[in-house]
Amino acid sequence: MFKLGILGGGLNSVVGYVHFVASQMDNKMEVVSGVFSRDVEVNKSTARYWKVERFYDSIDDFIKNEMGKLDVVSVLLPTPEHFEVVKKLLENNFAVICEKPLFSSLDEFYELEKAVDISDKFLVITYNYIAYPILYELRKMILDGVLGNIINVHLEMPQESFLRPPKFVDYPPKWRKKDGRIPGIALDLVSHLLSLSKYLVDKKVTTVYSAFNSFSPYDVADDVKVLFDYEDKATGFMWASKVALGNRNGMKIAVYGTKASAVWIQEEPEKIILSYSDGRKCIFDRGSELEISKVRIFNRMSAGHPAGFIEAFANLYCEIADALESYLRGEGYGDSPLIWTYEKEKENFKILDAIVKSFENGERVRL
Repeated sequence: MFKLGILGGGLNSVVGYVHFVASQMDNKMEVVSGVFSRDVEVNKSTARYWKVERFYDSIDDFIKNEMGKLDVVSVLLPTPEHFEVVKKLLENNFAVICEKPLFSSLDEFYELEKAVDISDKFLVITYNYIAYPILYELRKMILDGVLGNIINVHLEMPQESFLRPPKFVDYPPKWRKKDGRIPGIALDLVSHLLSLSKYLVDKKVTTVYSAFNSFSPYDVADDVKVLFDYEDKATGFMWASKVALGNRNGMKIAVYGTKASAVWIQEEPEKIILSYSDGRKCIFDRGSELEISKVRIFNRMSAGHPAGFIEAFANLYCEIADALESYLRGEGYGDSPLIWTYEKEKENFKILDAIVKSFENGERVRL
């Protein structure tokens, strides 16, 4: 069992408990240390609640005392803090799992490459939606040509959080009320949509044309629309919003091909609706005769008991544990489509950077 340290993710965070539970569901990792919050009481109460004996007041103390004791560290800090902490961890030879997105700008990738030789480091990023079991099946259908040649890809992630925030946390936190070079909505939500595009169709994005708007009380972009082209003339559309009332998390994926189309809605995570060129409509789920039905990791409960958000995270941590094991044997670790590597994330940020340039210039930008 791998020994895992966690930075951030205290009891008052959105993602902390999800990572804590998911990392341990398959008995491949154990949380043994961390710095969970700058707030002394939250830090202590988190460690007590999670039964973690080794916890520290600062990340520097954590690094100093945990070197050689851990197999991997999860970084669950606010996005603007990722760069300095990830850099410091890699410089001290820690293997790193980072909550998405990895950084806040493309420049930070280049800065990291000047400071650290990435080629011999373990660094993966968690994009949990790609680990939903039924999306694994959709990916296989697309690769097998069931949908024919892909013509259009529509990706949506509307939320209402800036107009009707979740009640269990103080939202939005201060750092979400300030935009950097790449607006927070692009880092938070568009990055997810880009990971899904890469995972499902694995086509290179060649041009983007974007529009950002601000409708909430905060002085940040909170609604973004992007038209984009793939390298083979297929086209796409992305919409992400934090001001779409009625949407808790209205993620929707629609992939249109010459033989069939497929639609998946995150709030009904076990179903894919396929519409064929002959007029047939079929609904597939985990109970159908599909490849995923044979894989134990994707069947934590029998069909009819939805494989959900935390389970998707657990799927990621299971794959990450296998990747870490491969890395520690001196082998490559990025072969699994569920392992989101530094290279994949850098490609995402080139697209995010182009999306911002498109909005600034009011024109289509070629990558």
